[in-house]
Amino acid sequence: MLMKRNMVAFDCGNSSCRVILGVYDGEQITTEVISRIPNYMVRVHQYFYWDILMIYQKLLEGLKEAVKRAGTIHSIGICTWGVDFALFDKQGLMIQNPLSYRNGIGAEVLEQMSEEQRTYLFGQTGILCDKINSVNMIKGMMEKMQSIVFCGHKLLMIPDILNYLFTGCMVNEPSELSTTQLMDARKRELSEEVLRTMEIPSGLFAAIGKHGTAIGMLHSNVKEILGISYDVPVICVPSHDTAAAVLAIPAEEDEFLFVSTGTWALIGMELEEPIVNEEVRKRCLTNEIGAFNKITLLRNSAGMFIIQRIKEEYEGEHGNIGWEELNSLGDRHEGIVPLFPVNDTSFFNPVHMSDEIWNYFVKTGQASGEKDWGTIICGFQNSMALSFASVIQDLEEISGKKKDTVYMVGGGSRNARLCQMTADAAGKRVVTGGKESTSLGNLGAQLKYFEPDLTVREIRSLLGKGIESTIYCRGKDSGEALKRYQKLELRGPVHGRMYIKDVRD
Repeated sequence: MLMKRNMVAFDCGNSSCRVILGVYDGEQITTEVISRIPNYMVRVHQYFYWDILMIYQKLLEGLKEAVKRAGTIHSIGICTWGVDFALFDKQGLMIQNPLSYRNGIGAEVLEQMSEEQRTYLFGQTGILCDKINSVNMIKGMMEKMQSIVFCGHKLLMIPDILNYLFTGCMVNEPSELSTTQLMDARKRELSEEVLRTMEIPSGLFAAIGKHGTAIGMLHSNVKEILGISYDVPVICVPSHDTAAAVLAIPAEEDEFLFVSTGTWALIGMELEEPIVNEEVRKRCLTNEIGAFNKITLLRNSAGMFIIQRIKEEYEGEHGNIGWEELNSLGDRHEGIVPLFPVNDTSFFNPVHMSDEIWNYFVKTGQASGEKDWGTIICGFQNSMALSFASVIQDLEEISGKKKDTVYMVGGGSRNARLCQMTADAAGKRVVTGGKESTSLGNLGAQLKYFEPDLTVREIRSLLGKGIESTIYCRGKDSGEALKRYQKLELRGPVHGRMYIKDVRD
């Protein structure tokens, strides 16, 4: 039996960053949210940036409070979103704040790429070509920000940056690095062939870390700020929040379906090895590196960002509203439910999300007259659930594995309506995971440092002891609605290219 451990998980998303204290008592992990801070992009002229130093400072403050409450901290792990990065010079100094993937730089690069080039990159890496992939931002910066790239000696992804600020050690964590589209998912290492093709020097990257091992110890300056004198290891956990969340899924089977819903929705299946073929590419699926060398075959899809924006805009007109009350507005809609393809570029980051959705309904003959909030929310709920079901269908066909259960984790798992609608749309049982799945996976990976013989299944079993799951059974048949949604995706958008577009025969 392991000794009691006080572990800290940093969980940074696009909208908030949390510091969570996890206490392992020898049998299970209990968690306490120490602090939660808002995170947001900062626009400077035409570009959006992340204020990484603000994030670091707030995490440091939360860590100081965690030390105060726990007395002693035994380890730390850091998880964030994927694809974004910053460059560092030869002295180890960050050259500029990380650019956000919501800039248009990556899209411009991808649009210039031929179909042959896209097919080649997928074949080499197993990663689907996507405008938010880091490789496109790197290439765009080479053209638009030559002086910055010229000074770049090392590239660190967002969690790697934070690990470096806390330890002084530069390491590229594998699950995060796979979101660059520069790694070969089969070999779990950078593809020298792709680096040469894209004219990116391999020396730009640090050593690739190994999950469950220490990246380094807290820097002496950090310890001084915290008021401690003992060493604290910062562990290489699955730093991509999706990989960490999947590690915390309470699944007993080795391969399973999941939906991880936050700002984005990741709909996937955990596998032992990647599936890299033309059919996978056509279905817009990608093979990301997961926890402890697992593979998550998934689609990176629109998530709760859409409803978050709808809520903000509703409150701008009507005042504050709770999530349950907002969701209940969808009940006001009567008649055939209007649907929209959630991954249409029009809904990626419009000025007014609710107007964009309503205009789509009007242009496609699904609505008319004045904007109706109930119709918009009803349309979102059903469109999101059907988008999940559509990808789940693809995953089962590609893998040849039929599953009865879908595990749903992340913020969307707390939305009972969305969970039940997903069960209906997919025709499967939906089982929710923990409220803090990313943090739990982070903490579970930290335990591996103290007990190297722990298996992934044992980690999941241990984490599952503290998870209260809700089971949603399949209800009404949504087969016709699913077909209608898939036809919308196939037809493409009314105004703009699809961000993710199915190419079923």
